[in-house]
Amino acid sequence: MASHRAIAASRLLPGREGAGCVSGKNGIWLPCHWIAMYLLAHAMVGILIGIVITAIAGDRRVIALAALGAVLPDLIDKPLGHIILAGTVDYGRIYFHGLTVLFLILTAGLLLYRYRRRIGLLAVAAGMASHQFFDSMWRHPVEWFWPLLGPLPRHGYSEDYFWDSVLRELAQPSEWLFLFLIAGLFAYLYRRELETALARFTAPSFRLVLIAALGLVVLAALAVGGRLLL
Repeated sequence: MASHRAIAASRLLPGREGAGCVSGKNGIWLPCHWIAMYLLAHAMVGILIGIVITAIAGDRRVIALAALGAVLPDLIDKPLGHIILAGTVDYGRIYFHGLTVLFLILTAGLLLYRYRRRIGLLAVAAGMASHQFFDSMWRHPVEWFWPLLGPLPRHGYSEDYFWDSVLRELAQPSEWLFLFLIAGLFAYLYRRELETALARFTAPSFRLVLIAALGLVVLAALAVGGRLLL
């Protein structure tokens, strides 16, 4: 029995949190989870969802909100789980990857739409739902249905896992491709807002404020650097 477990464990390839691959009968590696999606890949899915909602509701602001919802689980859960709760849970798919928080946000979104006719929070909920779907959270029922199936289990990751995962995502060519694609989409979709911002930027009063702010930043950097050198 122990030897079989050792063989099974050796077939598990380390990868992104909650992902892995097992060996097929003919030595072909078969994925046992969905293809790992990183932060900007989730954001791209959220943007596509936002575009669909915009076509229905006619409000371009929901695109950014849906994109925010699509990345919110990782932005909150990973630092929370691997840094703040490293001594207890040490896992990056916890509260905002679960149905409880999603249900609360969805309920608040429905109430906001019912009484104020604002669809923004529903767009956030739609983005969060897409994140949970592409993370295959049904494969992690304790975290997905928390707290119905008991407390969150403790996972064991290295102390540098969070920062290593950040560097691993930065090293992904697909993430850089999504970055330029998302920047281009936002520049096109929010071109009116950008034109307004650029018009304010060229105003003399705004330039004076910007120069003053940059001067303060430089002085603060010099003060900190001088203190470190002395």
